[in-house]
Amino acid sequence: MDIRTLRYFVEVVQLNGFSRAADALFITQPAISRSIKKLEDELGVVLLVREVNGVRLTDDGAILFEHAKKILTQFNSMNKAIQDKSGPLTGTLNVGLPPVIASTYFADIIMAFSSLHPQVELKIFELGTKQMAEAMIEGKVETAAVVLPFNNDIFELTPFSEESLMLLVSPSHSLAIKKEVHFNELINESFIFFSEDFRINDLVYSACGIYNTTPIVAGRSDHLDLIIAMVKAGVGVTLLPRSMCNKNPIGDLVVLPVVEPTLSYQLALANNKNGYKSRSCQAWDRLAREKLIIE
Repeated sequence: MDIRTLRYFVEVVQLNGFSRAADALFITQPAISRSIKKLEDELGVVLLVREVNGVRLTDDGAILFEHAKKILTQFNSMNKAIQDKSGPLTGTLNVGLPPVIASTYFADIIMAFSSLHPQVELKIFELGTKQMAEAMIEGKVETAAVVLPFNNDIFELTPFSEESLMLLVSPSHSLAIKKEVHFNELINESFIFFSEDFRINDLVYSACGIYNTTPIVAGRSDHLDLIIAMVKAGVGVTLLPRSMCNKNPIGDLVVLPVVEPTLSYQLALANNKNGYKSRSCQAWDRLAREKLIIE
């Protein structure tokens, strides 16, 4: 059993197919098939079952898949530790940022980091909460900003701000004349949401749960400009972080605080507790703490 074979196996499972894994890894499909067959012979078990729409893990395959992901993460950390030498910072730093806070809190940090460390390629992954956790566990993202709660058994979390959601409505909406809106006034409204993996959606669902109802969803988008356009067109209302409303153009939309309950959440910097922290990652964290004023 070797690292390369484990990587092939994990890629086949995650991409749900031998041909898709072969394309992603730039090798031939027979080469992947031979490697996994050799792995099955070595372990004396069947790991994968080919099906019309992809592959299915056997019980033994599921056990190997969970362990293989952890092994690959540790292997990648080991490689980074070996390659991470003194001198100017180089290489790639993968940073995870929720789209709802990326530009609001991190635009200045990204610019400052790129200026200080021009030889580091900074890759920004805009992910929702569930996707962010998976990407960090798998080692695809080294450091991130997240919306709490987040798994503090696995991740080191440093809170840096508290946000509250504001209601955005078109000027012609009946609520536009108010100074504040009680949440029970929204339970019959149609909402424009971010995609399903975003934690701020959960706040709305929880608040609706107080009134034994679920939100009416009129549309979803990952793009702020489309969400604002739909609100302007009267498709529905939306809830966005106060800081986002302050720093982004929202046209002539009316912004109102929401009370009873106030929809608030905390933001935090996140790192793997047991993963290797590259020099680039350490430099990013120091800069983020300085800019975000974290003692």
